[in-house]
Amino acid sequence: MTREDAKKNLEGFGIENPTEEQITNYLNQVNGESKKEKDRADRYKADAQKVTELQKQLDELQNSNLSDIEKANKATEEANAKIAELEKQMARANTLKSLADKGITGEDAENLIHEDGSIDFDTLGKILSDRETAAATKKEQEIANNSTNPNGGSGSSKNPDDGKTEDVKIAESISFGNSSSEDDRNYYKL
Repeated sequence: MTREDAKKNLEGFGIENPTEEQITNYLNQVNGESKKEKDRADRYKADAQKVTELQKQLDELQNSNLSDIEKANKATEEANAKIAELEKQMARANTLKSLADKGITGEDAENLIHEDGSIDFDTLGKILSDRETAAATKKEQEIANNSTNPNGGSGSSKNPDDGKTEDVKIAESISFGNSSSEDDRNYYKL
């Protein structure tokens, strides 16, 4: 995920103009979650190898009494069952990693994908609703900051001198005569 992607995700969550520190923290969090999922997948692989070795030893003990064809059939069935289980685990781990890359982590990601790989649509609806609410809030803030106040002026926090030309700023800074009262200076403002 690039810094620009992270900035867009943060803006989608309602953070207006995220700072570099916020972007870095967000990227660290997403990368941390991705690393956790990768570590989990690596543990599954290691466990699968241990299970395979133990199963092989168990099969050798049980197969001492079976014919060659029975041994082969039993080994094939067990291997297929284990492969199917490991494929489910790997698919879930890969899905969780993909969700982490999209900014869906933690409890939401865990609840979104069931053990069998199916999607929990209630959780998906909650995630989408939260994102839409954050986007709507961001848009409302943007509109409010760019609109004018009922009492005049703009809603933004800009410097009031930003729209003035340099000659107007100089003229306003000059004190006419000996009077430097605020009323006298305001008399000459546009």
